Amino acid sequence: MPTQPARVNPIIDSFASAITSHRRILDIGAGKGLLAQEMARRFDAHVTLVDVAQYNHTDLPLSVCDSRALAFADNSFDYALLSFVLHHSPNPDAILREALRVAREVIVIENDVRGAARGAVTRLIDSWPSIRYGTPPCHFTRTRDEWLKWFASFPTEAQVLKEFELEFGFFRNITVLLKKRQN
Repeated sequence: MPTQPARVNPIIDSFASAITSHRRILDIGAGKGLLAQEMARRFDAHVTLVDVAQYNHTDLPLSVCDSRALAFADNSFDYALLSFVLHHSPNPDAILREALRVAREVIVIENDVRGAARGAVTRLIDSWPSIRYGTPPCHFTRTRDEWLKWFASFPTEAQVLKEFELEFGFFRNITVLLKKRQN
């Protein structure tokens, strides 16, 4: 079992108040699987991992697939987690639509990047996994308000759960719970 990096707990703490135990969670863009592993343990949850590349470092099963076309039925999961995923896609709309289709609620964690210089540095740092693991590079950055405006273009109600920092305060982040609007 791999060592858990220091960032796993603050990320999970940012949305723990919205998760109830014994649920089905889809971790889209699961990466090394360390968040999924901790969610399974902490929430006694059944966690399914999907990503575009295989670099899972846990014993949890991973499906390599395109997150724009998930092979799950509507509302198969209680929650879908998109942790630092959307900015790695040139078409994040399709990924969010799929997450909203397969899960009752979606938790999004993204960087809150303010300023052109910080955006350029963030894109550079955040594109490193694309070289190492073959994942998509960072395509864009957004501020907190730009993320919230974008979420408003979907049939959801967005609730900011937490704003927090990682990597000694360089990365500002926002965690948002998206609930589908009832027709």
